[in-house]
Amino acid sequence: MTDKPQHFRRYILDSMPVAIVTMDFNFKITSFNRKAEEMTGFPASAAVGRLCSEILRSNKCKNECPLQTVREYQESATGLEAELTNHQGETVPVRIGTTAIEDADGNFIGYLEIIEDISRFKEMEREKENFVSMVAHDMKSPMVIIGGFIKRLQKELIFKDNDKILKYLQTIDEAEHKLESLIHEFLEHSRLESNYFNLKLDDIDIADILKKIIENHRQMIEEQKIDLQCDCQVQAPINADAVYLNRALTNLLNNALKYSPRKGKIIISVREADHEIVIRFQDQGKGIDPKELPYIFDAFYQGKSKNEKSGHGLGLASVKSIVRQHGGRVTVESTPGKGSVFTVRLPRKLNE
Repeated sequence: MTDKPQHFRRYILDSMPVAIVTMDFNFKITSFNRKAEEMTGFPASAAVGRLCSEILRSNKCKNECPLQTVREYQESATGLEAELTNHQGETVPVRIGTTAIEDADGNFIGYLEIIEDISRFKEMEREKENFVSMVAHDMKSPMVIIGGFIKRLQKELIFKDNDKILKYLQTIDEAEHKLESLIHEFLEHSRLESNYFNLKLDDIDIADILKKIIENHRQMIEEQKIDLQCDCQVQAPINADAVYLNRALTNLLNNALKYSPRKGKIIISVREADHEIVIRFQDQGKGIDPKELPYIFDAFYQGKSKNEKSGHGLGLASVKSIVRQHGGRVTVESTPGKGSVFTVRLPRKLNE
């Protein structure tokens, strides 16, 4: 009977999808589950009693040992990415979490390390980078060539009486521009998601940025006879990247205009609350189905109610990425048939 609890605990540990290793005060291994055996190539019988650095062989062992962090600062270490070298000499990318183990009375009795194999995750990251590179080079270059030859053909035919061919060329030209726009938008979103950009922070006037964005959309606003109201009650500058913030707010205004009815109203307001700058875009569009709200900021998500105004599903995803990089957040509230309100909250200072 006394062996049953221990057997049950062992069964649980061996069923876990991550490596679980415990060590004593001297960093010698005291237990080693089945996933740890698979990951390192060492059987538990060979691992128990040896220093963890001899078995796990992480590139963090010498200078950035997570166990030393726990020992010196009495703080758990989580989310640390490292590389282990298994018994076969292969490198395994992992994510490590480490903490101290205490008994029921709070006395220190050892260390616990949870190790997750992230090989597939890293492989997917490389695949994404390769795909982005392919789009940037193998797809974009032919588009430039196609565009150039279309323009040459149009120039040669412009003085000839061949309306049908000119119409065909115009259609091809429009399709080429749409595809080029999609490639550019995709590449830009990939940079944002992969953090391949650095914010150039400066004190900027949010009212001035909004004024310029609205002026750039003046023709569209007038054509749709939109009643656009902008109420900015923040006078002091905010700390942000002017280029990226302009892009995010432009996407939100584009979205509001895209789904606003003719002669509708759009209200942009800027307020300060709890050391945050709160920017709201309110429209009177058709609204968003409650089932779709959780996914509205996902890349390439266009919703089930697609129409002729649908885009590529990257605009709002880019807004989320840019706002997140500024240490802020963006949310949406919507009532079908009445419109939507997109709210951006940004810290006045990025380090606050």
